[in-house]
Amino acid sequence: MSEKLLQACAVVLLAACGPYPVDEPGGGGGSKDSCLSLSGPGPAGLSTSPPSKVSWSFRVDTCSGEPVAGISATQFEIFEDGKKVSAFESQQRIAARGERFRLYSVVLLDLSGSILRSADFTALQTAAKTYLETALAAGGDGHRVQLMTFDGRVAPQVLVPFTSNLTTLELGLESLSHQECSVSADCAGFADHRTCAGWRCVDDSTNLNGAVVQSLQALDQARGQADVQWHDGALVVFTDGTDQADRVSTAEALAQVATSTEHAFAIGLGGEVDYAALRGIGRDGYWPVSRSDQLQRAFKEIADRVSGLANRFYVLEYCSPRRSGMHTLEVRASVPTAEHGVLTGSQRGTFDATGFESGCQL
Repeated sequence: MSEKLLQACAVVLLAACGPYPVDEPGGGGGSKDSCLSLSGPGPAGLSTSPPSKVSWSFRVDTCSGEPVAGISATQFEIFEDGKKVSAFESQQRIAARGERFRLYSVVLLDLSGSILRSADFTALQTAAKTYLETALAAGGDGHRVQLMTFDGRVAPQVLVPFTSNLTTLELGLESLSHQECSVSADCAGFADHRTCAGWRCVDDSTNLNGAVVQSLQALDQARGQADVQWHDGALVVFTDGTDQADRVSTAEALAQVATSTEHAFAIGLGGEVDYAALRGIGRDGYWPVSRSDQLQRAFKEIADRVSGLANRFYVLEYCSPRRSGMHTLEVRASVPTAEHGVLTGSQRGTFDATGFESGCQL
């Protein structure tokens, strides 16, 4: 029997609450969580394969929208037609997610003249490396990162295209230390008339708004080409100033963020940033920091949040004891928390057991 998709979509039994409010400095706070929301990518999330394996792909969030990562197989209960299926006899497990789920994140770094002429660059480089190490700690292909930089030029520069290879990304960061110039005359060979800022040839202005808009487009494009059932995206923006290039208005950039399906986080260093604009860009969290030695913590906290987005996806597999007919499948999750007690949630779907037989091994 070839793998067959289930007849009906998974139904979320618990209604989702509203979006999670953003407080300062890191996007925490919000309404009290009391339940879990389990949701799946339509009928394709629930499938069967011979001899009697059932697989269900879904994500888990709190009812206020926060991702819930790290749930073990023992924290899920499986019911067929209202009767609990033995976790031991069914070999119930959480399977690898890389072939079904993928998170794309763009790290967008301000490399305008103010950063390169200050002593803040090394701290930024170290903090960005912390993001990469934290966000990719789980390994595998479930999370791909693209490094981008911007100054005053029309388009941000892709330093490293989307990859899950930590070494490749770290080498890209290290390449930013390469000495390109010592005086502006060294940049004369570039058609866009760059100047020497510290050690790199850049446009001294800051095209923050344009870079944000184009980074969101890069995420949309990557997700549009994804070869997996489920995918998500996150933009992480760092800047120490405001948009000076005026290529794209702040209103337009904020509108793009507000209507985007991507998650967005922002870090603003120093007192020259536009607080209101960056809070709007950092729709899912804004970290204002006054000193460069605070950058590492900010990038680490964002990486933890982004990792939660990546790790809230699950593939639950088990061997069904059914041998024919249509059946109702219910999955219940129960997660203890220190702050809110035990959070619970469930979802239902249907599957066809026609042709099922013994001998299932996961």
